[in-house]
Amino acid sequence: MDTGRDQASQIRHMWLLSIKESQTRQKDAYSVGKVNTYQLLYCRVGIGYHLQIQPSGTVRGVHIPTKHSWLKVFAVKPGVVGIRGVKSRLYLCMNKEGFAQGMTHFSSDCLFKEHLQENHYTTYSSAAHPGLYLALSQKGHLRRGDLVRPHHASSHFLPRKVSMS
Repeated sequence: MDTGRDQASQIRHMWLLSIKESQTRQKDAYSVGKVNTYQLLYCRVGIGYHLQIQPSGTVRGVHIPTKHSWLKVFAVKPGVVGIRGVKSRLYLCMNKEGFAQGMTHFSSDCLFKEHLQENHYTTYSSAAHPGLYLALSQKGHLRRGDLVRPHHASSHFLPRKVSMS
């Protein structure tokens, strides 16, 4: 009888450990040890820009990546992602007019369909407003989403992983 209790106790203990481990994994989904892995979204237009979300909510491109260029791109469902600025803590959203901006609250405007193009670059189109694409101009400014198509170089982004401690 005691061996049955010991075995049940061991199983319960292992079950509790697995729950704690899965909770830790969920909290640190982007952590590898003490190193966080983020992404830069590089746009090849002009001489190349990295997308950044500033604390004011402004979204633009910069040549040399800054701390506001560090992004977390997370899957919501297959083919649909959300993008959040690591330092600004704002979500990248696009309204029905095609203007992208950083927002504090996640909504359907913050969902993007991720498409891998034949040239291995990625395009992001609004899931809530079909036909609107995320894009940067030759000077690093945002382009209105309805003026861009997936074959335009201004809408091509290359996700680049970076590790920060």
